[in-house]
Amino acid sequence: MTLSQLRTFLVVAELGSVRAAGERLVVSQPAVSAAVTALGRELGVELVERNGRGLRVTPAGESFAAAVRSSLQHLDRGVRVARSVDEPGRGAVRIAAIATAAERLLLPLLAGFREQQPEAGVTVRVGNRAMVWDALRGLDADLVVAGRPPASAAAEVLGRTSNSLVVVGLPPALRSRRDVLRHLGSSTWLLREEGSGTRDATDGLLADLGLDPPRMTLGSNGAVEAAVVAGFGVALLPLGGVGPRLASGVLDRIDCPGTPLDRPWHLVASGEVDLSPTAALAARCLLEAPDGFTPTGEGRRLLGR
Repeated sequence: MTLSQLRTFLVVAELGSVRAAGERLVVSQPAVSAAVTALGRELGVELVERNGRGLRVTPAGESFAAAVRSSLQHLDRGVRVARSVDEPGRGAVRIAAIATAAERLLLPLLAGFREQQPEAGVTVRVGNRAMVWDALRGLDADLVVAGRPPASAAAEVLGRTSNSLVVVGLPPALRSRRDVLRHLGSSTWLLREEGSGTRDATDGLLADLGLDPPRMTLGSNGAVEAAVVAGFGVALLPLGGVGPRLASGVLDRIDCPGTPLDRPWHLVASGEVDLSPTAALAARCLLEAPDGFTPTGEGRRLLGR
């Protein structure tokens, strides 16, 4: 069996269609069918079967696809590591970050890494909490910048930096505790989507306060902040992001009980594989930057301290 056949089979398993797989891979349908048929013949099992006008992966095919996917992830990583051993500054690093951390923290720090290593390749995937930890588990990211890693992530925390969440709304902010709770209970709360760390923090805060206000869901912290400015309601947002609007008086910080919430950002690597030389260079840069992460024990070891 060949790598081409294995990759072709994974696309067929994902899409459930020879035609769609051919379009994605930019090859003919007969070539896709031949690759899958050859694999099944070599294994001695049926990997796919007809399902109406499409295909369905058999139980044997699903088991094989999971093993192939994991093996190719390790192989792809091995290729990247091998290519970066002799010249780490010309390798590549892949980082997954939640949106707020990417915008407010990571990208400014990466500018320093690009200045130090101009020939290094850098890929940043931005998404919600669920996406970034899935990327780390699947070895699709060398480093993650996000909130606290879940136990299932098999992660090593290299560094932390502060991140305070505060409730904001249009001025004037209410001062008395009774007025604040009444206002927050009747105002529309502007939320991130399910799977977002900020959404989880907001849901937890409302539960602790015993509030069940109207809710409106938006797709990013930027959209949430803009909706607050437009008068749609109130929101729990990172202080670092809304600081300029608070300073200018466009928004007011509401003295909500239980806030500010401390939700530090974490710089995280996989606990299952070592960092590639290029990823280690990037991690050191993020840990050594003046406004970067404070190293943990694992981070200090990476820095040789």
